[in-house]
Amino acid sequence: MSYLSPINSRYPAEITSSLWSQTKKIIIMRQLWIDLAIFQKTLGISEIHDNGIEEMKQHLEEIDYELIQTYEQQFKHDIVAHIHAFGDICPNARSFLHLGVTSNFINDNVDLIIIKQCLHYFQMLNGRLFDTLKELSFKYIEIPTIAYTHLQAGQLTTVGKRFTVWNSDLKLDIEELHQIYENLPFRGVKGTVGSEDSILKIFDGDVKKCNELNDMFIKKYEFKPLHISTQTYSRKYDVQVIHILSSICQTIYKMMNDIRLLSSKYELYESFSKHQVGSSAMPYKKNPINCEKICSLCRYVITQEESIKQTYMNQWLERSLDDSAIKRIIYPEVFMLVEYILLTTTKILTDICVDNDKIKMLVDQHMPFILSEEIIVKGVKMGYNRQDIHEKLRVLLTSKTFIMKEGDLSEKMKIFNEDKDIANILEHNQISVNPIDYIGNCKTQIETFYS
Repeated sequence: MSYLSPINSRYPAEITSSLWSQTKKIIIMRQLWIDLAIFQKTLGISEIHDNGIEEMKQHLEEIDYELIQTYEQQFKHDIVAHIHAFGDICPNARSFLHLGVTSNFINDNVDLIIIKQCLHYFQMLNGRLFDTLKELSFKYIEIPTIAYTHLQAGQLTTVGKRFTVWNSDLKLDIEELHQIYENLPFRGVKGTVGSEDSILKIFDGDVKKCNELNDMFIKKYEFKPLHISTQTYSRKYDVQVIHILSSICQTIYKMMNDIRLLSSKYELYESFSKHQVGSSAMPYKKNPINCEKICSLCRYVITQEESIKQTYMNQWLERSLDDSAIKRIIYPEVFMLVEYILLTTTKILTDICVDNDKIKMLVDQHMPFILSEEIIVKGVKMGYNRQDIHEKLRVLLTSKTFIMKEGDLSEKMKIFNEDKDIANILEHNQISVNPIDYIGNCKTQIETFYS
């Protein structure tokens, strides 16, 4: 059995794989030829007639792949092969098919149409992921949990705040994706080197008709106009598109990696099905395999950003073929992977397990450390030197005796009696040991972010 790429097989992507399919591309290609003929006829090109246009419409989806392959082997040019194959089944259109345009009227415009459809789909998937994180943010808005700096236990945050932090990064991606989607231009009809010379000659030097022709395409396909191009649209637009897909994957990687770290502490972890096996040797294992898989796939997408930058930089003068082969690979693969990544990430979060009991136990064990900041504040208000109190607490709370101390919170709190100044501060102030009193403005911050 021949090699089968895991992209779209092991990691399925139903929508984007359909959009980037060869059949879809050929249909869009032929529709562009039909549009070109209709618009040129509308603008007065008398050599174009309705019989040929209707013939193209009738045979739009009649694709002979073997014939196309035969022509490509003969001409060593993919678009010329398609012109001949379509002309064979549409003989009445053969005389004006592809009139006044170059190969990248097809290649670029087809790609841009598919790219825009994919970006529109990703806007919906990102919105769904955002809503999932929002729901979790409010569900756990007041559940105290230990925040980790340097992967060491710090002060308290809330489980809901952590979901909101991830969502705040996703929001940046959503906004940038919207900007790229809205401002993506259409290459349109720009001739062989972007000068529109051939189209201008077809219209006998009428610049207005050149503009009207491009406007017709822009209106139909709902793009921004591209006023300056060479034979191709600038590959800088490809850099922007792959960048935003990379950025989305960077955000998701951070999120999935955080879940992996928290799962090692049994605070937050993937759901585990009834018959799922975590290890062939260790029957107790519950590994975050889906988060790990998503991180791996995200890395693949992220690294493609460098490839597309190199592609842009190596477009010599008005155009070379440095972009053609690699774009055939990068665009379908990256879009399919991002679809799978977004869908799987949303499912992981929808089914996420939050162990409130484990979180509470860890928080309770950590409370003497949490109190230290308030002890410092209260001490300063009583007239103590801030640095002196900080040092006294540091000595107490980092001592091996305290760290190894057994017992509940009240037992651990006895450590503070070993220093008379700390004991004095505690005696004259009501210092809460309730974790909810140490989450700061987390709740307000979450509500403000989503308001």
